[in-house]
Amino acid sequence: MRVFDRRYEMMPRPQMEQLQLERLQALLVRLKRNVRRYREQIGDKQVESLEEITSLPFTTLDDMAESFPYGMFSLPLREVIRLHSTLGPKGTPLIIGHSQNDLTHWGRLVARQFVASGVTPNDVIQICLGGGSYRGGAGYVLGAELIEASVIAEEPFHIDYQLAMLQNYRPTMLITTPTDAKQLARTIAERRLDPQSLHLRTLLLSRPVNEESRGHLEAGLMVKVQSSFGIEEVLNPGLCVECESGNFHVNEDQFLVETANRELVITTLCREAMPLLRYRTGVACTLNRAKCPCGRTGILLTPGERMDGRLLVRETPLYQEQIHDVLSRSPMAGQPFSIEIQEQRIIVEVEISSQLFSDMIWGMEKMRSEIESSFLFRLGVNAEVRFSAPGKGENPLN
Repeated sequence: MRVFDRRYEMMPRPQMEQLQLERLQALLVRLKRNVRRYREQIGDKQVESLEEITSLPFTTLDDMAESFPYGMFSLPLREVIRLHSTLGPKGTPLIIGHSQNDLTHWGRLVARQFVASGVTPNDVIQICLGGGSYRGGAGYVLGAELIEASVIAEEPFHIDYQLAMLQNYRPTMLITTPTDAKQLARTIAERRLDPQSLHLRTLLLSRPVNEESRGHLEAGLMVKVQSSFGIEEVLNPGLCVECESGNFHVNEDQFLVETANRELVITTLCREAMPLLRYRTGVACTLNRAKCPCGRTGILLTPGERMDGRLLVRETPLYQEQIHDVLSRSPMAGQPFSIEIQEQRIIVEVEISSQLFSDMIWGMEKMRSEIESSFLFRLGVNAEVRFSAPGKGENPLN
């Protein structure tokens, strides 16, 4: 059994609940003092037990968007040493901040996952997350440095370069997205390469996959596959540890989790720069207190689908409203459309009226190319635009 923070990862339930209560009470004091939105919502409410948390207000993505950019911060900006953005409701940006202590905690939480995955100071870790909107790479670097594993700082942007790095740098762990991992496995199979000629032992995916996909990756790359699960607005990676039994254990010394109508709700117990109280994540999940063979006592979390309409295209989050926005800036404004999500791209089928078709027949290819370029430029996703006869579109633009 490999455990990094034995004190917290294997803490008996009564002690953990007492620790959570003390940290929750301290959090409420901090929120009332430093964040106006919470001060107005919480008032003079106090909690004397964990069960009383249900009397406290939820935090939503809309709350965070309305407080943009720094209204949710509980520290002066000069004490927030790292900022990154993530996707808010309907595609609006959100700013997430970290203090020095937040980054220290983040590194320790990611180190828990690395140790559970068998990483030691002798390992070489390659982080390849695609350079998109996902910001988890910083957390992986913090965790790897803490356990003194080597990290390859250079990220390839082409599959040939990726293979060359795997052969030349000899990483023993690859951290990547499920999309890129599948592409790597396909490329190795198509080129008849021996995956055992690489030095990889572990593949750590940026999000969970189903058992079928996990099995294909393990067979195609000849590695052990593990996954991370996190929430960008809260922490990703670092929210959970996937143990050797394949269960996600919440790091409960840092996060108090509950469900509301199946939706995962998270309270950050130790975050300084941007603490969140009862944050509704928009992700379905189940929580289970069953005993795990690994010995960790953190509650078991099984993530489900998103409940807020957020899509995922090549690991890039996307809202339907963003698709509306791109089309509304084109001659297709006002036309109904439908969306098909594929692994590498989206297919947008736009219904065009007979009058519009006759007016624009000679410029259809140019217009299609311009709209596809707009999707790539504005949203960072590859799109294939198709035009169809009336009656097929489902989402009229206003």
